[in-house]
Amino acid sequence: MNNVKSAGRVLDLLELFASTDRALALKDVVQVLGLPKSSAFMLMGTLAARGYLERDRRDRFRLAPAMAAGGWVGGALGQIFRAAQPWMDRLLDSLGESVVLGALTADLDVRLLSHRVSPHEIRCDEKHLLVIPGYCTAQGHAMLSRLPPDEARAYLESRDRRALTPHTLTDVEAIMERLEQDRAQGFALNVDERFEGAAGAAVPICAPDGRPLAAINMVTVTPRFRRKQAEIVAALKEAAAAIEAEVFGRPGMQEDLTA
Repeated sequence: MNNVKSAGRVLDLLELFASTDRALALKDVVQVLGLPKSSAFMLMGTLAARGYLERDRRDRFRLAPAMAAGGWVGGALGQIFRAAQPWMDRLLDSLGESVVLGALTADLDVRLLSHRVSPHEIRCDEKHLLVIPGYCTAQGHAMLSRLPPDEARAYLESRDRRALTPHTLTDVEAIMERLEQDRAQGFALNVDERFEGAAGAAVPICAPDGRPLAAINMVTVTPRFRRKQAEIVAALKEAAAAIEAEVFGRPGMQEDLTA
C-alpha cells in the first residue's frame, strides 16, 4: 500500500505542475495537495533530479519544458488547463477584462491555475495569489454548486466565514441557497463580496459525471461588470462548454450528483 500511495502522490505532483503556469514553492504544494511536507519535499527533489521538474534559485519548481511541451502529463485537469488557454485569450481580446482559470484544492478552496490580465488601467489582478477562499468567490461558488450538497455544506461549516465586505455572505444556509441558484442557472456571480468595487462571474467546467474540476472566471470593477454582465456570462458559458467538449468529447452528458 505504501508504494501505491507514493505512486499516487507522484502523479498528483505531476498533474499539479502540468495544470499551472507558475513556479511553485514547497509550501504551495503542501497547501494545494495537502501532502506531508517531508514527503512532498523528497518527491519533488526526486522528480527534479530525474528531469521532470526544474528548480530555480528561489527553491521554486515548475514542470520541465520538455514535459510541458509534450503535453502528456496532466490527467483531466492538465487537459483542461491546455484547452482553456486559447479560450482565455479570446475572452480577453473580446471583452477586455481579466480572465482566471481555477480548480478546487484538496480542502475545496480555489487554486488559481492561469490568468489573463485586463489592459485597462483600473482592473482586477490576482495573478500573485495561488489560493483564494471558496465560500465568498465566484469560482468557489460555481464549483461548490456542482458538488453534492452535503459535501458543500461540510466545506462551508469547516471554514471561518468572516465577512470581507458588508456584502459578503457568511451564513451557511444563505450560501447554500445561493449555490442552489447557481447550479440552476449554470454560473455564479460575485458582486462586491470579496472586495468592494470588484465583481465577476464564473462557470464550472465539469467531468462527464458532473463533478466540478475547474471554473473559468472573468473579473473586473463593478461598474464595468454591471454593463457587461450578460455578455460576460454568455461568453464564459460558451468557453466552458467548448473546453468540456474538447477534453471529454460530446457535451451535455453530465449526471446530476445532487439528485
